[in-house]
Amino acid sequence: MPRIPELTTERLLLRPFAPGDADRVTELLHRPEIAATTLNITHPYPEGAAASWIASHPGAAETGEAFTWAICRREDDLLLGAIGIHIDARHLRGTIGYWLGVPYWNQGVTTEAARAVVDYGFTELDLHRIDATCLPRNIGSSRVMEKAGMTYEGTLRGYVQKDGVFEDAAMYAVLRDEWR
Repeated sequence: MPRIPELTTERLLLRPFAPGDADRVTELLHRPEIAATTLNITHPYPEGAAASWIASHPGAAETGEAFTWAICRREDDLLLGAIGIHIDARHLRGTIGYWLGVPYWNQGVTTEAARAVVDYGFTELDLHRIDATCLPRNIGSSRVMEKAGMTYEGTLRGYVQKDGVFEDAAMYAVLRDEWR
């Protein structure tokens, strides 16, 4: 039965979320800047949503459907954000997604976490491809994907719906044989 492992990087600890993290998640997600460029986070962030979301993680890992980590500072376990990978077992493909609290933007945190998850996907999950999408206006997310070793593959026109409006999505990916 798969579980969510801890991953460490130079500055970060990626660990499974715990029920006690719900208040911190809600605190971080109250900022409209995060909801503006993510598809599954709304503003205002609903009361109780964090606890429900965290409770879904063990079951998704057990079935091999998804692995979600709390992005924390190694030095003090301060929760900064989240990163996950959804698995398409049939195609040996993973799709990563992430969010980071606004005070921690532009410090290389998400890139460091994304590199660790991409490495885990190739070395532990034996995936062939790992991809991610972002809204083209989310320049920071595009930079994260590129710095995490992904290549821009194109723009999917009208691919997602955000707040009732269809938007394009920029697609990035890396194949196992391209990963260092």
